[in-house]
Amino acid sequence: MISDEEDKVIKEKRLPNRLDEIDRFFKEHKEGLSDIVVESTFNGYWLLDGLKDLGYPTKLVHVAACKQYAGLKYTDDQSDCLWLNRMNRLGVIPEGYIYPRQDRTIRDLLRKRLYLVQTRSGLVIALKQQFLSWNALAVTKDDLYELTPENLKALVVEEPLRCQMESYLEIIRVLNERIKIMESLIHQKAKQDEIVKKLRLLPGIGPILSWTIRYEVGELARFKDSKNFLSYCGLAPRIKLSNFKKKGEGDPRNRNKYLRWAFAEVAIELLHKPKIKRFHDRLVKKKGAVKAKGIIASKIARIAFMVMTEPDFKFNEDLIFN
Repeated sequence: MISDEEDKVIKEKRLPNRLDEIDRFFKEHKEGLSDIVVESTFNGYWLLDGLKDLGYPTKLVHVAACKQYAGLKYTDDQSDCLWLNRMNRLGVIPEGYIYPRQDRTIRDLLRKRLYLVQTRSGLVIALKQQFLSWNALAVTKDDLYELTPENLKALVVEEPLRCQMESYLEIIRVLNERIKIMESLIHQKAKQDEIVKKLRLLPGIGPILSWTIRYEVGELARFKDSKNFLSYCGLAPRIKLSNFKKKGEGDPRNRNKYLRWAFAEVAIELLHKPKIKRFHDRLVKKKGAVKAKGIIASKIARIAFMVMTEPDFKFNEDLIFN
């Protein structure tokens, strides 16, 4: 839809997902367009990239922060488009972050690696439970990785159960191979900039986690301060207050789940340090186990932000976890 400064519709049409058709629709009005507003959907990057390559000014809309008047009884695609155009014309449209195209593939590779690792963990847990429930055997992850079909046949007599376990083991072997290939490619292609080097100096952050944090953060300039960064990571309180009374909570989906996972992993790794473990145990008594780990993850996320943005900042475990 194209509308003017008085919200009058100049042109509208439902278009197929083809850049040539979209270009043909906008081409005759190209010089007079202020912006083309695109909703932040899961598959919107191809459209944003294509429009930019064709020379159109584009904006990515933060849909979760762009809600129409709740009293409207009827809305459709036409009214939604007109609403977005009006907000853009008034200069109040909430914009989303357009992630740099050149880094997008490595970021997505890190995400897919995480998915495979989590899938593998689920299969390992399922196999452990099978051994416990059928054979009363407590096996470790390393035991499963080294288990051969011959050894499994000796341990599990029942053929249906053995067939299931062999299937799981074969999938785990394939996943191990693919994860190694992914990690090798990440080590080759991921950039080794100063931010990654600084993150590696923090305890509990290895190569994969440092790259995950770096690529999920993108451009640091988009975060005003550490509070804004913690909110993006999903590690800040979601409480809505009015007159010092709780009136609800923010949307838990409005966060970067990969950064939240990364800092949760760091928090768990830090529990191997005696001082941090004591700090965690004190928190558990007051807040519970889940909130205790969340607080540690929040602290390390704030430290990571300071490390990335402040050249002279130095991590001191004694001052932060006491």
